[in-house]
Amino acid sequence: MKLFLVCLTIICAAAAVTGDGGDGLAPADATVAPRMPFKVQLARINISFDRETSKHDQVKIYFDETDAHAVIARRDDMQVARNGQTTVHRELPQQAYMLSDFETRTIAQVNRTLITTLEEYENIIKTRNWGRALYLDSFFPRFLRSYHVMICAAKDSPEALPRGALVRDEDYDVSLNSPKSDARVTMWQTDKDRIMKLRISTQELIIQAKKWQKDELNNLKRNPELSYSGEFDRAFTSFVRNYFGYIP
Repeated sequence: MKLFLVCLTIICAAAAVTGDGGDGLAPADATVAPRMPFKVQLARINISFDRETSKHDQVKIYFDETDAHAVIARRDDMQVARNGQTTVHRELPQQAYMLSDFETRTIAQVNRTLITTLEEYENIIKTRNWGRALYLDSFFPRFLRSYHVMICAAKDSPEALPRGALVRDEDYDVSLNSPKSDARVTMWQTDKDRIMKLRISTQELIIQAKKWQKDELNNLKRNPELSYSGEFDRAFTSFVRNYFGYIP
């Protein structure tokens, strides 16, 4: 709570400096800026589905441009090396709801890319750099949706993250020129209090993602039967709902 109040104080002070009264309103003549490319640090997450059940079957996670990747599935997981060699990580059906050591290591790697991107995003909206915001939105929505599916696959439950945090398919395109990105960034500029809400929810998610990383994902002495992600789950849901305007 103390960290949250510090974030709120900083954001309110910044709003006073920028002269927008803290209400998040952009100037009346706000327009969509040209996209400004930069290196986005997000892990690449690909989802495959079972055609018969219409549910996710496997989640493939890439951290570089090679073919090496991790696979998180509802049961057994895999690590595929650059040379194609595959290591299978078995899971007992009765333990599928637990995060295995392989799953925690993989999620920890993904989480680090999320934290880095959130810190970049917070600076983007603080400085009103809408060109970078538009470029990031070409990648971030798909990542956030895939991240949700990854956690649900790792814990073998569609409720592993709140359903309210699942990004809707119709709310983004995998495109560098999506009008949905234009509309979203315009909403941030013109929707009353949106910028302040976004900054607060971003700062809170950064805090909780780092805490979850420390308490569980990087903790060699963790109890796999216990989950430490409750506060992270709530912060992730709040961020997604603010980012996409799912809440007033």
